[in-house]
Amino acid sequence: MEAYARGDVVWHPAPFRDGGRPYIILSDDQHPFYGEEYMVAGVTTTGRDRAIELTPERWAEGGAPKRSWASPWYILTLKHATITDRLGQLTPTATDQIAQEITQLIGVDSR
Repeated sequence: MEAYARGDVVWHPAPFRDGGRPYIILSDDQHPFYGEEYMVAGVTTTGRDRAIELTPERWAEGGAPKRSWASPWYILTLKHATITDRLGQLTPTATDQIAQEITQLIGVDSR
């Protein structure tokens, strides 16, 4: 069982709808349960205010089949065993931007 890396985009069954959706792994090897579970942000095909568009330049590897956005308000923890596929990886800059937006939304960073 190889651990997923920060910035990996994975497929997982969606908790609030049929089927699944992509999620961006935000945690790294400093996470207490690294390799067993991951803190992630959801990806959607609906653009909304403060969502971050996943343009081709934001991908280091792979890409989205449809126009997609990271939803920084849609964060949760996924278990490694329930992830079904790896779709690619975002650049470190794109991953950091998503994490930064989350810190702003929860009041940690007031930039």
